[in-house]
Amino acid sequence: MSSSSLINQQTTEKGELPERSPDVTGLLFRRGRSMAAEWIRMLAVTLLLGGLYIWRGGASLLFLLTVCGLLMAGGFLLQAFGPRRFRITRSITPVRPVAGDSLLVEVQVSFAARLPLPWMIITDYWGGSWHRELLFPGFRRSFRYSYRLHELPRGVYQLHGSRITWGDPAGLFTGESRLEGQDSLKVLPRPLFIGTDRPESGRHTGDVLVRRGRGSSEAADIRNYMPGDPLNRIHWKSSASKGMLQSRVPEKEEARMSCIVLANSAEDYEVPFSSLSPRSRRNHSEPAFERAVSAAMGLMLYAERSGAYVQLFTGGWPEGMARHEGLGKIPGRVQELLTEIRPGGTRSLSRLLEDASQQWIPGMTVAVITGRLEEEAARVIARFLVQGVKVELYYVWDQAAPLPGGAAAAKLQSPAAADRRPGECKPRTAGTVSASLARLGARVYCLDYPDASERNKEAEAHEFPGRPTMG
Repeated sequence: MSSSSLINQQTTEKGELPERSPDVTGLLFRRGRSMAAEWIRMLAVTLLLGGLYIWRGGASLLFLLTVCGLLMAGGFLLQAFGPRRFRITRSITPVRPVAGDSLLVEVQVSFAARLPLPWMIITDYWGGSWHRELLFPGFRRSFRYSYRLHELPRGVYQLHGSRITWGDPAGLFTGESRLEGQDSLKVLPRPLFIGTDRPESGRHTGDVLVRRGRGSSEAADIRNYMPGDPLNRIHWKSSASKGMLQSRVPEKEEARMSCIVLANSAEDYEVPFSSLSPRSRRNHSEPAFERAVSAAMGLMLYAERSGAYVQLFTGGWPEGMARHEGLGKIPGRVQELLTEIRPGGTRSLSRLLEDASQQWIPGMTVAVITGRLEEEAARVIARFLVQGVKVELYYVWDQAAPLPGGAAAAKLQSPAAADRRPGECKPRTAGTVSASLARLGARVYCLDYPDASERNKEAEAHEFPGRPTMG
């Protein structure tokens, strides 16, 4: 074989974002000291053998002294006339990866050299990961190989540089070259479709809803039957008059306008003490903020593919708040925002909601995405619900609703709360913030699912007694 994967890759822990790459310039400085050490070591051995030969003589010592001379001559030629003019091109598939994908990197290497090379190692430094490939060039001057980067988290990855090392068969003398990195890739958040049909199985772009008259709200919510529609949604009267099956439009398909408010302040994603996982599991669970971004991406894609009007409000960009509104394809800057956003915003969720409400359009559905339900934001959401605003709430951790006399704090310290397993979500428990908002009419969805591999499944929808919020 002409090549083999010596070490496939070294990556950061699952769920971590890219870290700064090794200092390639520092690697070259250390390499200069390594070359000096190689020559000092070999000269010391040669001088020792030469001294022994002068003192005792003998054919064996002469043979070893000759071998040392040949090795030093070969090492000098290899380092002085080693390979030059390296050219490395890479192609990465898929072109637009999402978090959790395995990327295939195909590499084409070519160089010029006057001498045959016994071996060569090419190391690529991708952000917080690296890949090392072992090649056996001989008289060949071009190679093609491939490797995979497995389950990359969301973020921007830059190829910070490549280090190429070659040497003699024994590895006593080596040479090295460095190439600056020019490739980069962006790993988008994996969309999480919650409370909506997947775009592939739902209504396609361009589908027209059947509207019949203005006097009946029920007649205005009818469309042609689609495979998968439940029987309890079939409108038999309209089907008989049209001669084909007709279905009532589900609530989520009625909403043609939506506003997504994504909290990104660090306080909103602090893990409550009662929900802390054991230390052995903390590095294996997906961060709450990643679930929130995935939910926002799913809502944006659903609006894009269904042709719905959508707004996005979150912290970011120079003015402190990122804002987008429009129809159709998601702009590139919005995709970059969702790729690079971090839970480091300075605006609280309540402030984001107040700013976003100034741009709301009557009849719009507001999707609020956050990690922890805190009291100030809950009061703002409750005020909007009382005013008739349709709200969908996506959260990770719930908490007890504030009660007079500190009863909420006592309830959190009750034996029932103490016996709760870490990370367990109890949204149906009376007296929680989510239950209070649901009674006011909010549609509540919990993002706290046990395994990140379940992210493509619809999250659990928790329905509470109260008036319907849509339709």
